[in-house]
Amino acid sequence: MKPRLITSKKWTHFPKEYVHQIKQVFNEAFSEQLKGGNLVIEGRIYPEEILLRVGFLEKGRLQQNNFEISMDYSQEKKEAIDRIHDCIDATASMMNEFFISEGAVEFPLVWKDYDFNGKRIWVQHSTINSNLEAEADRLLGITDEHLVKEETETEDTFERAEPTMFSGSKKKKKEDLH
Repeated sequence: MKPRLITSKKWTHFPKEYVHQIKQVFNEAFSEQLKGGNLVIEGRIYPEEILLRVGFLEKGRLQQNNFEISMDYSQEKKEAIDRIHDCIDATASMMNEFFISEGAVEFPLVWKDYDFNGKRIWVQHSTINSNLEAEADRLLGITDEHLVKEETETEDTFERAEPTMFSGSKKKKKEDLH
């Protein structure tokens, strides 16, 4: 998941009990529509941003429909829980629209702001398969088990890559790979 704010670097996952509760709520609300697939819930808390992704992966498909919501929040006001609830409501609204239109709705592919129940939210839709992304990160050795995580730049992946990946008759530069 990519945060909306460029200042969002350090983050932590939603607490596991929240993820479990969110999954229960969505499974109850969309029980009929979710029968043919898997629900994927991901949430991140950044210093100034709450980010929620609710993904729906139909059985036998690689493409996962992700409904993503971002909201600003203030640590001083201790409003993270309220913003998480707002994100849940907005994501449920997106999913409902998606299922009612049988997938024929076009959500923004980049962050776009909306007024939702008197609050400003940012919405985007993606088709990234969370499980495939996690497996790719694991294979590349870029998984992080720390409680607080930090966003890294793409260049870090090249620096962490096995040296043999770039060995051969001629050593390649990063620029040559683009």
